[in-house]
Amino acid sequence: MAKKWQSSPHTIADIREWNSNGTLLLQPDYQRREVWGDAARVMLIDSILNDIPMPKIFVSKAIKDMRTYRSVIDGQQRITTILSFLNDGFKLEDPYIGPYGGKMFSGLPDDVRDDILLYSIDFNEASGLPPEELREVYSRVNKYLVPLNRQELRKADFPGEFLKISEELANLDSLDDMGLFNATARRRSLDVEYVSELLAAQLKGISDKKDAIDECCRDYAAWPEKDSATARAEFEGVIADIAKIFDSTFPMKKTRWKQKADFYSFFFAILSLRRGGFALPADVSFLRQDLTLLDGRIAPTSEVPILSKYAVYCVSQANSASSRNWRMVFIRAILRGTYAGAIDDPEQRDIVSKTASDLRFSIDPNFNGDGCPPAEGFVCGGCGGFDEGETSLSKSVLYWSAGSKVFQLSNAKWAHAKCKGDIDAAAVIDGADIPGAIEDDYDSDGDDIDGKE
Repeated sequence: MAKKWQSSPHTIADIREWNSNGTLLLQPDYQRREVWGDAARVMLIDSILNDIPMPKIFVSKAIKDMRTYRSVIDGQQRITTILSFLNDGFKLEDPYIGPYGGKMFSGLPDDVRDDILLYSIDFNEASGLPPEELREVYSRVNKYLVPLNRQELRKADFPGEFLKISEELANLDSLDDMGLFNATARRRSLDVEYVSELLAAQLKGISDKKDAIDECCRDYAAWPEKDSATARAEFEGVIADIAKIFDSTFPMKKTRWKQKADFYSFFFAILSLRRGGFALPADVSFLRQDLTLLDGRIAPTSEVPILSKYAVYCVSQANSASSRNWRMVFIRAILRGTYAGAIDDPEQRDIVSKTASDLRFSIDPNFNGDGCPPAEGFVCGGCGGFDEGETSLSKSVLYWSAGSKVFQLSNAKWAHAKCKGDIDAAAVIDGADIPGAIEDDYDSDGDDIDGKE
């Protein structure tokens, strides 16, 4: 029987030649993406400069049209880094501390460049292995030499359309702009895992099932192009809306909304609104004010009860279906005032009015400090007078001025209930009068998440 594997050394010059003539495949479908950080890339070159051996690189090779083609099984990130340096893709900067600091490959002395090109790397080369065996090799090499996380193992175990599309969506530029993933997450495919989780819930509904991603990898391995294109367009539509809300003037990466639990519920709140036929208008200024207001006050120790509760649900059983649904319903109610341009949904009215009440009374029980609605909101829109220390909210109504196009906390106003007939309002919520968190906690299906009937 012919040997399947052969061990042989190859120089960096060989690798450059293979890449130049198109006979080197750097990223088979089971490989992880090249996302090494700057420090890791620099230190690999430092090791080469110091003639320190690196671990073996695994490739499969095949003869096509009288030429030898090599496909990288393990070592893609090292090879990509080397090729990038040879093409002046980066400089030798911190943490490099040798004599060539600040230099690219082209700026090195001729003899040093020759030494780099002559640096030898041990290769294990396979011939004639079928794709399924190559995947098994990749899985084994990483499982026992460089432990793989669950998502990296999925790449070897569940090839198919679902995972392929998840990887493509994880590469959306807008996700980088939002600051959802750091270099380590990208390197270990945790970005793909998170996007897979979003896509799985988009297809099957919000859940806390640990194997939801694996189920979708199996169920949608063969995914008809028409159906996958529809799901992809829906996903990208939600991301596009989030990118409009959090643009360069209001970057998500500087807010709490980039956190995984918050973003998850934010994503599905927008998905729910879009599926309901609502679209994001051009003017999102009041919505941004609301999100800024909430961002600064959401915390487990917040004096605003409903925002304290939201924060608790982000850390206590954050991935449970009930917590996820509660947060989604809350965010949807806040967003709906802009998406729908109305405050006519009972769930929305309840959450918005109670949030406004909690904010007003928690921040300043005597109505004479900063709060939401803004300070001028404590002036009655009917008589123009201040509330004189009355703490009974039954004597107040929450309203939006006539002509309002959006209905957010930030453009809401208060009036004495007795002055209701004197205000010119587009919408009024009577009985915005119960300070405290939502009394009845229901998920999107109407089920009590605390287990009460």
